[in-house]
Amino acid sequence: MNVAPERRVLVSLLALPCVAAALLVRLPTAPLRAPLPLAVALPVGLLAGALLSSLLARGRLRGVPATLALLLVAVGASEEVLWRGFALVRLAVAWGVVPALVLTTLGFAATHYPALRARGVRIHLLTGAVFATVFVATGSLAGCAAAHALYNLLVVARRGAGPPAAAASLHGVVKRFGAVTALDGVDLSVGEGEIVALLGPNGAGKTTAVRVLLGLLRPDRGTVEVLGGDPRSPAARTAIGATPQEMSFPPTLRVGELVEFVCAHYREPLPAGVLLETFGLADVARRQVGGLSGGQRRRLAASLAFAGDPQLAILDEPTVGLDVETRRGLWDAIRRHAGRGRAVLLTTHHLEEAEALAHRIVVVARGRVLAEGSAAQIKGAAPTLEEGFLALVRSGG
Repeated sequence: MNVAPERRVLVSLLALPCVAAALLVRLPTAPLRAPLPLAVALPVGLLAGALLSSLLARGRLRGVPATLALLLVAVGASEEVLWRGFALVRLAVAWGVVPALVLTTLGFAATHYPALRARGVRIHLLTGAVFATVFVATGSLAGCAAAHALYNLLVVARRGAGPPAAAASLHGVVKRFGAVTALDGVDLSVGEGEIVALLGPNGAGKTTAVRVLLGLLRPDRGTVEVLGGDPRSPAARTAIGATPQEMSFPPTLRVGELVEFVCAHYREPLPAGVLLETFGLADVARRQVGGLSGGQRRRLAASLAFAGDPQLAILDEPTVGLDVETRRGLWDAIRRHAGRGRAVLLTTHHLEEAEALAHRIVVVARGRVLAEGSAAQIKGAAPTLEEGFLALVRSGG
Protein backbone atom coordinates (compact mmCIF):
# COMPACT_ATOMS: atom_id res chain seq x y z
CA MET A 1 0.00 0.00 0.00
CA ASN A 2 1.09 3.51 -0.69
CA VAL A 3 0.55 5.98 2.17
CA ALA A 4 2.44 8.85 0.53
CA PRO A 5 -0.75 10.86 -0.22
CA GLU A 6 -1.48 11.14 3.54
CA ARG A 7 2.05 12.37 4.16
CA ARG A 8 1.67 14.94 1.40
CA VAL A 9 -1.55 16.20 2.99
CA LEU A 10 0.17 16.59 6.37
CA VAL A 11 3.15 18.40 4.82
CA SER A 12 0.76 20.71 2.95
CA LEU A 13 -1.11 21.55 6.15
CA LEU A 14 2.12 22.30 7.99
CA ALA A 15 3.36 24.42 5.08
CA LEU A 16 0.21 26.58 4.91
CA PRO A 17 1.11 28.91 7.80
CA CYS A 18 4.59 29.43 6.33
CA VAL A 19 3.23 30.27 2.88
CA ALA A 20 0.61 32.61 4.35
CA ALA A 21 3.16 34.41 6.51
CA ALA A 22 5.51 34.84 3.54
CA LEU A 23 2.71 36.35 1.41
CA LEU A 24 1.74 38.77 4.16
CA VAL A 25 5.33 39.93 4.60
CA ARG A 26 6.52 39.95 0.99
CA LEU A 27 3.31 40.80 -0.90
CA PRO A 28 1.11 42.83 1.46
CA THR A 29 -2.34 43.87 0.27
CA ALA A 30 -4.49 46.81 1.26
CA PRO A 31 -7.88 46.05 2.91
CA LEU A 32 -11.04 46.36 0.83
CA ARG A 33 -12.41 48.94 3.25
CA ALA A 34 -11.40 50.60 6.47
CA PRO A 35 -11.48 47.66 8.87
CA LEU A 36 -13.80 47.71 11.84
CA PRO A 37 -12.09 47.72 15.23
CA LEU A 38 -10.93 44.31 16.44
CA ALA A 39 -13.36 44.61 19.35
CA VAL A 40 -16.16 44.43 16.76
CA ALA A 41 -14.62 42.28 13.99
CA LEU A 42 -13.46 39.43 16.24
CA PRO A 43 -16.86 38.82 17.93
CA VAL A 44 -18.55 38.91 14.51
CA GLY A 45 -16.10 36.32 13.17
CA LEU A 46 -16.30 34.10 16.25
CA LEU A 47 -20.10 34.17 16.16
CA ALA A 48 -20.09 33.19 12.46
CA GLY A 49 -17.71 30.27 13.14
CA ALA A 50 -19.77 29.06 16.11
CA LEU A 51 -23.05 29.19 14.17
CA LEU A 52 -21.57 27.34 11.18
CA SER A 53 -20.16 24.54 13.32
CA SER A 54 -23.47 24.20 15.16
CA LEU A 55 -25.29 23.93 11.84
CA LEU A 56 -22.93 21.48 10.12
CA ALA A 57 -21.48 19.32 12.92
CA ARG A 58 -24.06 18.60 15.59
CA GLY A 59 -23.13 16.74 18.74
CA ARG A 60 -21.74 17.23 22.23
CA LEU A 61 -18.52 19.17 22.57
CA ARG A 62 -15.50 17.20 23.74
CA GLY A 63 -11.85 18.01 24.31
CA VAL A 64 -9.38 18.56 21.50
CA PRO A 65 -5.66 17.79 22.12
CA ALA A 66 -3.60 20.98 22.39
CA THR A 67 -1.31 20.13 19.46
CA LEU A 68 -4.26 19.38 17.19
CA ALA A 69 -6.02 22.55 18.36
CA LEU A 70 -3.00 24.67 17.46
CA LEU A 71 -2.79 23.03 14.03
CA LEU A 72 -6.51 23.60 13.39
CA VAL A 73 -6.23 27.28 14.38
CA ALA A 74 -3.08 27.81 12.31
CA VAL A 75 -4.52 26.12 9.21
CA GLY A 76 -7.84 27.98 9.45
CA ALA A 77 -6.18 31.38 9.87
CA SER A 78 -3.65 30.64 7.12
CA GLU A 79 -6.33 29.67 4.61
CA GLU A 80 -8.04 32.99 5.21
CA VAL A 81 -4.79 34.86 4.63
CA LEU A 82 -4.42 33.06 1.29
CA TRP A 83 -8.02 33.14 0.07
CA ARG A 84 -9.30 36.37 1.49
CA GLY A 85 -6.32 38.53 2.43
CA PHE A 86 -4.49 37.75 -0.80
CA ALA A 87 -6.72 36.30 -3.54
CA LEU A 88 -10.00 38.09 -2.80
CA VAL A 89 -8.37 41.51 -2.35
CA ARG A 90 -6.39 41.29 -5.56
CA LEU A 91 -9.31 39.99 -7.59
CA ALA A 92 -11.59 42.67 -6.14
CA VAL A 93 -9.24 45.40 -7.31
CA ALA A 94 -9.31 43.99 -10.85
CA TRP A 95 -12.93 42.78 -11.20
CA GLY A 96 -14.97 44.10 -8.29
CA VAL A 97 -15.97 42.72 -4.92
CA VAL A 98 -18.88 40.46 -5.96
CA PRO A 99 -17.03 38.56 -8.74
CA ALA A 100 -14.02 38.24 -6.42
CA LEU A 101 -16.18 36.87 -3.61
CA VAL A 102 -17.79 34.32 -5.95
CA LEU A 103 -14.51 33.21 -7.53
CA THR A 104 -12.64 32.81 -4.25
CA THR A 105 -15.55 30.89 -2.72
CA LEU A 106 -15.63 28.51 -5.69
CA GLY A 107 -11.85 28.11 -5.57
CA PHE A 108 -11.87 27.48 -1.82
CA ALA A 109 -14.52 24.76 -2.23
CA ALA A 110 -12.80 23.17 -5.24
CA THR A 111 -9.51 22.72 -3.38
CA HIS A 112 -11.30 20.40 -0.93
CA TYR A 113 -12.63 18.04 -3.62
CA PRO A 114 -9.65 15.60 -3.78
CA ALA A 115 -9.89 14.82 -0.07
CA LEU A 116 -13.60 15.27 0.67
CA ARG A 117 -15.31 14.63 -2.67
CA ALA A 118 -18.63 16.29 -3.65
CA ARG A 119 -20.15 16.54 -0.16
CA GLY A 120 -17.04 18.35 1.04
CA VAL A 121 -17.32 20.79 -1.86
CA ARG A 122 -20.94 21.59 -0.98
CA ILE A 123 -20.07 22.24 2.65
CA HIS A 124 -17.11 24.43 1.73
CA LEU A 125 -19.20 26.47 -0.67
CA LEU A 126 -21.21 27.50 2.37
CA THR A 127 -18.29 27.99 4.74
CA GLY A 128 -16.20 29.82 2.14
CA ALA A 129 -19.07 32.18 1.35
CA VAL A 130 -19.58 32.95 5.05
CA PHE A 131 -15.89 33.58 5.74
CA ALA A 132 -15.62 35.78 2.64
CA THR A 133 -18.73 37.74 3.65
CA VAL A 134 -17.31 38.32 7.14
CA PHE A 135 -14.13 39.69 5.54
CA VAL A 136 -16.00 41.95 3.11
CA ALA A 137 -18.40 43.19 5.81
CA THR A 138 -15.80 43.91 8.49
CA GLY A 139 -12.76 44.66 6.33
CA SER A 140 -10.85 42.67 8.94
CA LEU A 141 -8.67 39.73 8.06
CA ALA A 142 -8.52 38.90 11.76
CA GLY A 143 -12.32 38.58 11.87
CA CYS A 144 -12.64 35.99 9.10
CA ALA A 145 -9.49 34.16 10.30
CA ALA A 146 -11.05 33.87 13.76
CA ALA A 147 -14.28 32.55 12.19
CA HIS A 148 -12.43 29.86 10.26
CA ALA A 149 -10.20 28.88 13.18
CA LEU A 150 -13.11 28.55 15.63
CA TYR A 151 -15.17 26.65 13.04
CA ASN A 152 -12.33 24.11 12.59
CA LEU A 153 -11.99 23.66 16.35
CA LEU A 154 -15.70 23.20 17.01
CA VAL A 155 -16.26 20.81 14.09
CA VAL A 156 -13.51 18.51 15.37
CA ALA A 157 -14.72 18.88 18.98
CA ARG A 158 -18.29 17.91 17.99
CA ARG A 159 -17.37 15.09 15.60
CA GLY A 160 -17.90 11.61 16.98
CA ALA A 161 -19.04 12.94 20.38
CA GLY A 162 -22.11 10.68 20.49
CA PRO A 163 -22.81 7.20 19.21
CA PRO A 164 -22.36 7.03 15.43
CA ALA A 165 -25.45 6.92 13.26
CA ALA A 166 -26.14 3.41 11.97
CA ALA A 167 -25.07 2.90 8.37
CA ALA A 168 -26.37 -0.69 8.39
CA SER A 169 -28.36 -2.79 10.82
CA LEU A 170 -30.04 -6.14 11.33
CA HIS A 171 -32.85 -6.38 13.90
CA GLY A 172 -34.09 -9.80 14.99
CA VAL A 173 -33.08 -11.33 11.67
CA VAL A 174 -33.85 -14.99 11.11
CA LYS A 175 -32.71 -16.88 8.00
CA ARG A 176 -33.25 -20.60 7.46
CA PHE A 177 -32.12 -22.96 4.71
CA GLY A 178 -34.41 -25.95 5.05
CA ALA A 179 -33.80 -27.44 8.50
CA VAL A 180 -30.68 -25.33 9.07
CA THR A 181 -31.05 -21.99 10.89
CA ALA A 182 -28.20 -19.81 9.63
CA LEU A 183 -29.28 -16.69 11.53
CA ASP A 184 -31.34 -16.95 14.69
CA GLY A 185 -32.62 -13.54 15.80
CA VAL A 186 -29.44 -11.61 14.97
CA ASP A 187 -29.07 -7.96 15.98
CA LEU A 188 -26.12 -6.21 14.36
CA SER A 189 -25.28 -2.60 13.54
CA VAL A 190 -22.42 -0.70 11.93
CA GLY A 191 -22.10 3.03 12.62
CA GLU A 192 -20.75 5.79 10.43
CA GLY A 193 -16.99 6.04 10.83
CA GLU A 194 -16.93 2.68 12.62
CA ILE A 195 -15.06 -0.53 11.82
CA VAL A 196 -16.91 -3.62 13.04
CA ALA A 197 -15.32 -7.07 12.91
CA LEU A 198 -17.61 -10.11 12.71
CA LEU A 199 -15.91 -13.14 14.27
CA GLY A 200 -17.07 -16.71 14.47
CA PRO A 201 -16.14 -20.28 13.56
CA ASN A 202 -16.92 -21.72 10.14
CA GLY A 203 -20.68 -22.05 9.68
CA ALA A 204 -21.43 -19.43 12.36
CA GLY A 205 -23.58 -17.34 9.99
CA LYS A 206 -21.10 -14.58 9.12
CA THR A 207 -21.39 -14.87 5.35
CA THR A 208 -25.17 -15.22 5.55
CA ALA A 209 -25.35 -11.98 7.55
CA VAL A 210 -23.18 -10.28 4.93
CA ARG A 211 -25.38 -11.53 2.10
CA VAL A 212 -28.52 -10.29 3.87
CA LEU A 213 -26.96 -6.84 4.33
CA LEU A 214 -26.03 -6.79 0.64
CA GLY A 215 -29.60 -7.59 -0.35
CA LEU A 216 -28.58 -10.91 -1.90
CA LEU A 217 -30.72 -12.86 0.57
CA ARG A 218 -34.10 -11.93 2.02
CA PRO A 219 -34.55 -12.68 5.75
CA ASP A 220 -37.37 -14.97 6.82
CA ARG A 221 -38.08 -12.67 9.74
CA GLY A 222 -36.72 -9.39 11.11
CA THR A 223 -35.71 -6.10 9.49
CA VAL A 224 -32.69 -5.01 7.49
CA GLU A 225 -31.69 -1.41 6.89
CA VAL A 226 -28.74 -0.10 4.91
CA LEU A 227 -28.18 3.66 4.77
CA GLY A 228 -31.72 4.21 5.98
CA GLY A 229 -33.46 2.00 3.41
CA ASP A 230 -33.84 -1.40 1.78
CA PRO A 231 -30.44 -2.90 0.81
CA ARG A 232 -31.97 -3.95 -2.53
CA SER A 233 -32.80 -0.36 -3.51
CA PRO A 234 -30.62 1.28 -6.21
CA ALA A 235 -29.66 4.11 -3.84
CA ALA A 236 -28.30 1.67 -1.27
CA ARG A 237 -26.56 -0.54 -3.82
CA THR A 238 -24.59 2.34 -5.34
CA ALA A 239 -23.41 3.45 -1.89
CA ILE A 240 -22.09 0.01 -0.86
CA GLY A 241 -18.76 -1.56 -1.76
CA ALA A 242 -18.18 -5.26 -1.17
CA THR A 243 -15.48 -7.89 -1.36
CA PRO A 244 -16.99 -11.41 -1.27
CA GLN A 245 -14.97 -14.46 -0.25
CA GLU A 246 -14.83 -15.69 -3.83
CA MET A 247 -14.64 -13.37 -6.82
CA SER A 248 -14.00 -14.15 -10.48
CA PHE A 249 -12.76 -11.71 -13.13
CA PRO A 250 -12.59 -11.76 -16.93
CA PRO A 251 -9.11 -13.28 -17.39
CA THR A 252 -8.16 -11.33 -20.53
CA LEU A 253 -8.95 -7.85 -19.18
CA ARG A 254 -5.97 -5.86 -17.97
CA VAL A 255 -5.93 -4.83 -14.31
CA GLY A 256 -6.14 -1.12 -15.10
CA GLU A 257 -8.99 -1.67 -17.56
CA LEU A 258 -10.99 -3.63 -14.98
CA VAL A 259 -10.54 -0.96 -12.29
CA GLU A 260 -11.56 1.80 -14.74
CA PHE A 261 -14.58 -0.26 -15.85
CA VAL A 262 -15.83 -0.67 -12.28
CA CYS A 263 -15.18 3.00 -11.44
CA ALA A 264 -17.29 4.03 -14.43
CA HIS A 265 -20.37 2.55 -12.74
CA TYR A 266 -20.30 5.12 -9.93
CA ARG A 267 -21.28 8.78 -9.93
CA GLU A 268 -18.31 9.90 -7.81
CA PRO A 269 -15.65 7.16 -7.97
CA LEU A 270 -12.17 7.35 -6.61
CA PRO A 271 -9.63 7.89 -9.41
CA ALA A 272 -8.49 4.58 -10.89
CA GLY A 273 -4.85 5.60 -10.55
CA VAL A 274 -5.30 6.26 -6.83
CA LEU A 275 -6.87 2.82 -6.32
CA LEU A 276 -4.05 1.12 -8.20
CA GLU A 277 -1.42 2.94 -6.12
CA THR A 278 -3.22 2.46 -2.81
CA PHE A 279 -3.63 -1.29 -3.27
CA GLY A 280 -0.16 -1.91 -4.69
CA LEU A 281 -1.39 -2.71 -8.21
CA ALA A 282 0.25 0.08 -10.21
CA ASP A 283 3.12 -2.17 -11.31
CA VAL A 284 0.70 -4.75 -12.74
CA ALA A 285 -1.85 -2.32 -14.20
CA ARG A 286 -1.14 -3.54 -17.75
CA ARG A 287 -1.05 -7.23 -16.86
CA GLN A 288 -4.01 -9.44 -17.75
CA VAL A 289 -6.06 -10.43 -14.72
CA GLY A 290 -5.67 -14.10 -15.56
CA GLY A 291 -1.91 -13.78 -14.99
CA LEU A 292 -2.17 -12.43 -11.42
CA SER A 293 -1.09 -14.36 -8.36
CA GLY A 294 -3.63 -15.26 -5.69
CA GLY A 295 -2.53 -12.38 -3.45
CA GLN A 296 -2.69 -9.90 -6.33
CA ARG A 297 -6.21 -11.05 -7.21
CA ARG A 298 -7.25 -10.55 -3.58
CA ARG A 299 -5.80 -7.02 -3.62
CA LEU A 300 -7.69 -6.34 -6.84
CA ALA A 301 -10.93 -7.55 -5.27
CA ALA A 302 -10.36 -5.27 -2.28
CA SER A 303 -9.62 -2.27 -4.49
CA LEU A 304 -12.92 -2.72 -6.34
CA ALA A 305 -14.82 -2.59 -3.04
CA PHE A 306 -13.55 0.98 -2.57
CA ALA A 307 -13.93 2.08 -6.21
CA GLY A 308 -17.16 4.03 -5.61
CA ASP A 309 -15.89 5.64 -2.38
CA PRO A 310 -18.73 3.78 -0.61
CA GLN A 311 -20.51 4.97 2.50
CA LEU A 312 -20.51 1.33 3.62
CA ALA A 313 -17.78 -1.20 2.79
CA ILE A 314 -18.54 -4.87 3.50
CA LEU A 315 -15.46 -7.06 3.34
CA ASP A 316 -15.82 -10.84 3.67
CA GLU A 317 -12.42 -12.30 4.63
CA PRO A 318 -10.56 -9.51 2.76
CA THR A 319 -7.01 -10.54 3.72
CA VAL A 320 -7.14 -14.28 3.00
CA GLY A 321 -3.96 -15.30 1.19
CA LEU A 322 -2.17 -11.97 1.67
CA ASP A 323 1.35 -11.69 3.03
CA VAL A 324 1.98 -9.71 6.22
CA GLU A 325 3.11 -6.49 4.50
CA THR A 326 0.19 -6.43 2.07
CA ARG A 327 -2.28 -7.27 4.84
CA ARG A 328 -1.08 -4.34 6.94
CA GLY A 329 -1.31 -2.09 3.89
CA LEU A 330 -4.95 -3.08 3.46
CA TRP A 331 -5.51 -2.33 7.15
CA ASP A 332 -4.21 1.20 6.55
CA ALA A 333 -6.64 1.67 3.64
CA ILE A 334 -9.54 0.48 5.80
CA ARG A 335 -8.58 2.83 8.64
CA ARG A 336 -8.33 5.80 6.26
CA HIS A 337 -11.74 4.99 4.80
CA ALA A 338 -13.36 4.84 8.25
CA GLY A 339 -11.51 7.99 9.25
CA ARG A 340 -13.48 9.85 6.58
CA GLY A 341 -16.76 8.94 8.28
CA ARG A 342 -17.43 5.77 6.27
CA ALA A 343 -18.64 2.50 7.80
CA VAL A 344 -16.76 -0.79 7.44
CA LEU A 345 -17.94 -4.30 8.28
CA LEU A 346 -15.45 -7.11 7.87
CA THR A 347 -15.48 -10.80 8.63
CA THR A 348 -12.21 -12.44 9.52
CA HIS A 349 -10.62 -15.47 11.12
CA HIS A 350 -7.52 -13.43 12.02
CA LEU A 351 -8.02 -12.34 15.63
CA GLU A 352 -4.95 -10.11 15.35
CA GLU A 353 -6.70 -8.33 12.48
CA ALA A 354 -9.87 -7.77 14.48
CA GLU A 355 -7.90 -6.50 17.48
CA ALA A 356 -5.81 -4.13 15.35
CA LEU A 357 -8.65 -2.71 13.27
CA ALA A 358 -12.05 -2.94 14.88
CA HIS A 359 -13.70 -0.35 17.06
CA ARG A 360 -16.19 -3.07 17.95
CA ILE A 361 -16.10 -6.87 17.67
CA VAL A 362 -19.22 -9.03 17.29
CA VAL A 363 -18.84 -12.75 18.03
CA VAL A 364 -21.36 -15.11 16.42
CA ALA A 365 -21.81 -18.88 16.64
CA ARG A 366 -24.60 -21.18 15.52
CA GLY A 367 -26.43 -18.20 14.03
CA ARG A 368 -26.61 -16.18 17.26
CA VAL A 369 -24.69 -13.18 18.59
CA LEU A 370 -22.75 -14.34 21.65
CA ALA A 371 -21.08 -11.06 22.59
CA GLU A 372 -20.07 -7.67 21.27
CA GLY A 373 -17.77 -4.91 22.45
CA SER A 374 -14.19 -3.76 22.24
CA ALA A 375 -11.33 -6.24 21.99
CA ALA A 376 -10.69 -5.79 25.72
CA GLN A 377 -14.34 -6.53 26.53
CA ILE A 378 -14.37 -9.67 24.37
CA LYS A 379 -11.10 -10.81 25.93
CA GLY A 380 -12.51 -10.39 29.45
CA ALA A 381 -10.38 -12.12 32.04
CA ALA A 382 -8.61 -14.25 29.42
CA PRO A 383 -4.92 -13.47 28.77
CA THR A 384 -5.44 -13.12 24.98
CA LEU A 385 -8.26 -12.29 22.59
CA GLU A 386 -7.97 -15.78 21.09
CA GLU A 387 -8.56 -17.47 24.44
CA GLY A 388 -11.44 -15.11 25.25
CA PHE A 389 -13.00 -15.82 21.85
CA LEU A 390 -12.64 -19.61 22.25
CA ALA A 391 -14.16 -19.48 25.73
CA LEU A 392 -17.18 -17.61 24.38
CA VAL A 393 -17.72 -20.02 21.50
CA ARG A 394 -17.31 -23.14 23.67
CA SER A 395 -19.68 -21.86 26.35
CA GLY A 396 -22.21 -20.60 23.82
CA GLY A 397 -22.05 -17.05 25.26
